[in-house]
Amino acid sequence: MVLIMNSKKMIPIMTKDPSGKEGESRALIKVMDRPTFILKTREGENRAVSPNHRNGNKKESDSHSSLLTKPIETRPVLSPCPELAGCIKFMDENMQLCENPLEYLQDQQDFLVVGCVGLQGVGKSTIMSYLTSSYVPDIFPTQNLSHHENGTNCTNGIDFYITKNRVIYLDTQPILSGSMVDYSNFDQKKNSTDFVGNELNFELQSLQFLAFLFSVCHVIIFVQDWFVDPNLLRFLQAAEMLKPSSTTTMDQDYVEYYPHILFLHNKAEVQDFMPANIEMMKDFYNKTFSSSKLQTHSSLDMNSCFVDNQLNLFLFPLISKNTKPMFIEDEYKLTDQLKRKIHGVTRNAMTPSNLTERNWYHYVSKVAEAIKKSHLSSEYGRLMP
Repeated sequence: MVLIMNSKKMIPIMTKDPSGKEGESRALIKVMDRPTFILKTREGENRAVSPNHRNGNKKESDSHSSLLTKPIETRPVLSPCPELAGCIKFMDENMQLCENPLEYLQDQQDFLVVGCVGLQGVGKSTIMSYLTSSYVPDIFPTQNLSHHENGTNCTNGIDFYITKNRVIYLDTQPILSGSMVDYSNFDQKKNSTDFVGNELNFELQSLQFLAFLFSVCHVIIFVQDWFVDPNLLRFLQAAEMLKPSSTTTMDQDYVEYYPHILFLHNKAEVQDFMPANIEMMKDFYNKTFSSSKLQTHSSLDMNSCFVDNQLNLFLFPLISKNTKPMFIEDEYKLTDQLKRKIHGVTRNAMTPSNLTERNWYHYVSKVAEAIKKSHLSSEYGRLMP
């Protein structure tokens, strides 16, 4: 085979092999200026491909097959809990925890616990019913004439209600209530010291209930129906001292938990809303709780906009159709404002690990047992005058 090359063309020339037979090969000359190649794959024929292309197809097929075989991950859907038509018992007067609320709790961490405390007849249940009125009206029963005539409480222990927005409301029995003292066996009492013993026991019980709420609530609403009672504030400070610790020696980086406390003045009159009187209230609370670890300045106030580091002070007017002041907003607007403030408060962790609703319930059980068995509570009761 001879190749003839020039600047324009390359001509292959096939010569006849003299040793070959005649006609087996002939000289063929073919000139190709611009060759054209047409490639076509036959049906059923596997055409060779490059290694890169082969590996790429394999990756695509593997990824496609993995998508088909691997299940798609989805967020867990919480099973719907039954809705409450009214409040149920959460804890009895002996601090025994009830199991019924556990049916309405879920395994999720976005929840808020709001507790309410105060003396008898100050309007605790009324305030709590205002806060839950958008769900069911009058969820928490209020006192009627029979309660006043018999000197009994409308709420014994702690009542429980949870909303669709996962806000847990706890309405408690009145603190320092005279109806809690048992006078049924009056004729069998031998001397007056028996009455003193009962009074001290029920006062210690009120302290234990307050210490319990300080451990399990994000927000405590302390309701009063007049200017201020120094004895009640000392009572709050004593309950803060009796609050069990939520930390251990292993949790050195965790800061001890204390709830937000809101001073709510119910049945306020016109002069109570005067700026001078409000400033006097703020000054008194600031001095009284200057050394307290309770979160008293969380801006749970009556300002329509958020102002940082304001005292948690809120005034509710006396709800009466005849004597309602015209310059004060109605209870519905005040309730919405109070609700927005409470729902937007910072929810600090009660324990070093974040709790779900169900875990919170088990934590509540441990706190109740710790308070009842606390040596500090028994020692404080022994030293009470």
